[in-house]
Amino acid sequence: SSTYSCPDATNPQPYNLCGDAASFDLTTDLTLQPGPLYILACQFFVKAGVKLTIAAGVTIYAIPTTTAGTAPALIVERDGILMADGTAAAPITFTALNPEVSSSSVVTTDTSASSQAVVETRGKWGGLILLGNAPTSAATPKQIEGITGYTYGGSDPTDSSGTLQYVRVWHGGAAIAADNEINGITFGGVGSGTTVEHCEVAFNADDGFEFFGGTVNVKYLSVLFVGDDAFDSDEGYQGKGQF
Repeated sequence: SSTYSCPDATNPQPYNLCGDAASFDLTTDLTLQPGPLYILACQFFVKAGVKLTIAAGVTIYAIPTTTAGTAPALIVERDGILMADGTAAAPITFTALNPEVSSSSVVTTDTSASSQAVVETRGKWGGLILLGNAPTSAATPKQIEGITGYTYGGSDPTDSSGTLQYVRVWHGGAAIAADNEINGITFGGVGSGTTVEHCEVAFNADDGFEFFGGTVNVKYLSVLFVGDDAFDSDEGYQGKGQF
């Protein structure tokens, strides 16, 4: 991972972020620019002291896995930074490769018979997990839901895990074990120094957004067609939510 290099933004060929590994530790700063077709086939960890920057307009496609406990996911560890700064015209999208397989049913989105949406397949990959150093009501550090061996929480309410703006997370929520699914976007002890605005989770098998303690404030969040809660908070979450 020390020699991991940025892909060529002018090359539209698929680029596997994980290589052949089942998990990957990012230990040097990396920027993903629009152009390549990015493939996420592993659990990708942004380590402490490292920054992953994802430019506006980038789409990352996760490959479903049939091996228990290995659902692809992006995990930002404590003291790691994710700068995912999309725009309304060029959002950042995390989705599954071929997400619409076996989709046949529809739901009515309002009283108009013409307003229907396909219930596309849920749980085809994991999701985003951000771990921070902000306070929780649980004994800390505590292991985060959805993966094993990674902890969150601390004593810094203003801690920053970076920025999520105009970010879409679709077709996630794969389980690593019974009753241990990955949420669309999970915040574990994430602090108020983190920016979270204009984000969407859709077609997730578990919760849309879940907050395990922390103090992060959020604005303009959308949740569509998830299998469990749209918004869930636990362990003394103290942030604010608006719109």
